[in-house]
Amino acid sequence: MKKQPIIAWSIEFGPIILFFILLETIGSTEPGFITATAVFTFATIIALVTSFFYEKRIALFPLIAGVFVVFFGLFTVGFSEPYLFVLKDTFYNGFFFVVLLRGVLKKKGYLQYLFGSLFDLTQKGWYKLSFRWMIMFLLLVISNELFWHAYGIDAWVRYKIIATVVTVIFGVYQIFLARDHRTETASPWGLRITPLKQDKS
Repeated sequence: MKKQPIIAWSIEFGPIILFFILLETIGSTEPGFITATAVFTFATIIALVTSFFYEKRIALFPLIAGVFVVFFGLFTVGFSEPYLFVLKDTFYNGFFFVVLLRGVLKKKGYLQYLFGSLFDLTQKGWYKLSFRWMIMFLLLVISNELFWHAYGIDAWVRYKIIATVVTVIFGVYQIFLARDHRTETASPWGLRITPLKQDKS
């Protein structure tokens, strides 16, 4: 059982870590960036396939992320244009910003549909979590666009590493929100320990 978290985290973060390692070893020049992107894209496909065989399904959030990586990765490699892959982050984060904004305007926490199988929160908790991530995605869109336009690919690689670390830290910090807004059936940290009820409506 102890192997399960290790496998899950390897599937989730393996491709992006490999991407960063390649950029550091072969360089972020155009050929190096294209090569790293090609490997990242292939590794993402392998991760999605592995996730399917390991869990007999692919969770919606990594599936959406994987589709963005594969789509923009293939175009980047096909056209040998690094900036296409940089734009991936803008469209990816922008997509989630728009989706969560729609939910926030309706006073709903749309992250419940993505992570309801992992966390067991009150409706207020889902709303607050969705609102926080909506702001985070907006900041990532703005910073991504500003950085690559102002400083170019080499500096963007550094930005991407920092942005990824900050995003992970931000995500981990939300466990305190989950703790404070858990339901009575959740674990002390808001994790789901009962089967998720399917909405029949």
